[in-house]
Amino acid sequence: MNNLSRRKFLAAASLATIAATASGISNRRIVNKQSLMHVVYYWLKNPDSDTDKQKLIDGLHQLVTVKQIKYHHIGVPQTFKADDPLKNYHVSLLMVFDEPGDIDVYHKDPIHQTFVATCGTLWEKTVKYDSLGV
Repeated sequence: MNNLSRRKFLAAASLATIAATASGISNRRIVNKQSLMHVVYYWLKNPDSDTDKQKLIDGLHQLVTVKQIKYHHIGVPQTFKADDPLKNYHVSLLMVFDEPGDIDVYHKDPIHQTFVATCGTLWEKTVKYDSLGV
C-alpha cells in the first residue's frame, strides 16, 4: 500500500471513529469481532447545487431505514479545503452493521435499490471503506 492510499485510509478511519463517537455510539458496541463499519464518501457531479446536495442527503435519510443498519451518521466536511483531497468530498455516510453478512442483505434491500435508482445520477465518485471490529 503506498503512502497516499494508507494516508487516505487512516484519514477515513479517523473520520469514521469521530463520527461514531459524536453519534453517541459506545466503543464497546462497535468494537466487537462481528460488527462491520461501512463508510462512503460522495463527490457530487454538480457540487455548487444545493438542490442536488439536499436530494442526496434526503435520499441517505431514507436509505438508513434499512433494518440491518444498526447505527448511522450522515455528514458533510467540517471544513472545505480544495487543496486537501481528504476533505473535498461533499457528503459522507457511516453505517454500522451487527454482522459482516448484513451488508449483503442491505445491498439487495429494495430501499437500497431505490436509493441508487433515485440518487445515483447525483454523484460522480464514491469512495468506500469497510472495517471489522477487532
